[in-house]
Amino acid sequence: MAFSCRREKILVITALIGQSLDALDTPALLVDRDALNHNIHVMVSAVQQHEVGWRPHSKAHKSPAVAHLQLVAGAHGITCAKTSEAEVYAGSGVRDILIANQVVGPIKTRRVAHVARHADIAVAVDSLENVLEHEAAASEAGTSPRLLIEINCGMNRAGIEPGERALNLAKRIAALKHVRFGGVMTWEGHTLSIKEPERRQEAILSALAPVLRTVRAIRSAGIEVPIVSCGGTGTFQTTAGIDGVTEVQAGGGIFGDRFYGDLGVPVHPALSLLVTVTSRPTPYRIIIDAGRKSVDPSNVVPEMIGLQDVTSLGFSAEHGTVELSTPNTDVKVGDRLRLNIGYSDQAVHLHEQLIVLNGGTIEAVWPTYARGRLQ
Repeated sequence: MAFSCRREKILVITALIGQSLDALDTPALLVDRDALNHNIHVMVSAVQQHEVGWRPHSKAHKSPAVAHLQLVAGAHGITCAKTSEAEVYAGSGVRDILIANQVVGPIKTRRVAHVARHADIAVAVDSLENVLEHEAAASEAGTSPRLLIEINCGMNRAGIEPGERALNLAKRIAALKHVRFGGVMTWEGHTLSIKEPERRQEAILSALAPVLRTVRAIRSAGIEVPIVSCGGTGTFQTTAGIDGVTEVQAGGGIFGDRFYGDLGVPVHPALSLLVTVTSRPTPYRIIIDAGRKSVDPSNVVPEMIGLQDVTSLGFSAEHGTVELSTPNTDVKVGDRLRLNIGYSDQAVHLHEQLIVLNGGTIEAVWPTYARGRLQ
């Protein structure tokens, strides 16, 4: 029965190729292929200009198809958030993967060690206890995953403090037999709250300075540091140009959502939600068939496309409520509307596929196989 359902689903997806938006039921998550290509080009060009590597984070798109598109464009590997995501991408043929979080406990560390049979896997660590868990799992599996020390550069989330503590941990890792010291990583995400570009740039430079001093200390101790990884979409234009950084993890910007557009990243909106009007209770209110189960507005609220005089856009579980400042009788029940996504990380994981548009034609359907992979 499960196989039959899967086969029917594949046939439905295939049947959409070449059709117009009218063939789609709603809510449907859409990707503008031209805008996506533009955004990828912007990010690749900026990174290559500074001769550093691009390891885009995949937590926004959740799709092996997108990951391979980025690899073809110039990425040398990808970043993901969870072990289960790494398993999906390794299974799709991605061979260089960083899990940019701590993977703790014998269940997960064994899984990492086994993924290392199929990909050159790296994982963030910030404690000796966790390092020894990876060492034991790798010894048991007969593999040799890379460990990157996560250093706290001011975000005050995970990460060991820069300086002597990080140096001592690097020494301990380098002395082990079954894991490899892969380098360091950090995330200067706290600087995103600074809206003024010049002040944000200064804050990024200040945040990364102690990390780079730590890298130099590790190298002075005779330990190779192949990877110095940092830089999200909101910061990579600065971090890519900092001497000593080897790669940036910027990935979410490929969708050009409002979150990154507001930060001044030169990307175009590429991700939108197609919805249907289900009710017009008053000339001042429009109800759509997309609520919080279709898009999470808690970070950045989506934006209506082509609809004037919108004063607010609210979401309950299954409904979206559009309030207008002036009456509108042109929009009818059954009409289709579109919303630009506010923050792609909080939309894509709610959908089973991305519908790729070339103009008004459906060009491809990319399954989001990594959605729901939380372990």
